[in-house]
Amino acid sequence: MKYSKTITSSVYVVYDNEVLLHRHKKYNILFLLGGKMSEEEVPHEAAIREVYEESGLEVELYNRECELDLRRVIQLHSPMHTLLENVGHEVENIHFIYFARAFSNEVPQKRESKELYWFAKEEFESDGTIKPHVKVMVLDALRILSNI
Repeated sequence: MKYSKTITSSVYVVYDNEVLLHRHKKYNILFLLGGKMSEEEVPHEAAIREVYEESGLEVELYNRECELDLRRVIQLHSPMHTLLENVGHEVENIHFIYFARAFSNEVPQKRESKELYWFAKEEFESDGTIKPHVKVMVLDALRILSNI
């Protein structure tokens, strides 16, 4: 069996004390916004583009501070998590996961994602349909980016 890898970028979007999730059209589960990176993009550019395509929101990615000599290097936004998903399947995903702040919680109509939901921490923790690894990362995003 031949294996291949795709590169995806996704974002946990936080506004005020809530995180945005959408119902994934292929898997019918609540999930973060994101998708495949195109050849001309770097991971953080794909993350910003995917959020806009799926929700219409403009976001600012969270970036851990670091000190680098940037004379001949471009500092890319550091993902908060990097996962290898679908291990052992024909197509595995290298998944860059970012946290971002939205400038608004008003989601425009007629975007790629039809079901978008803002979750407060309490609502999120009590939802049994959300995968455990997603819950861990959402709580981390809310801890870092909320006004709490």
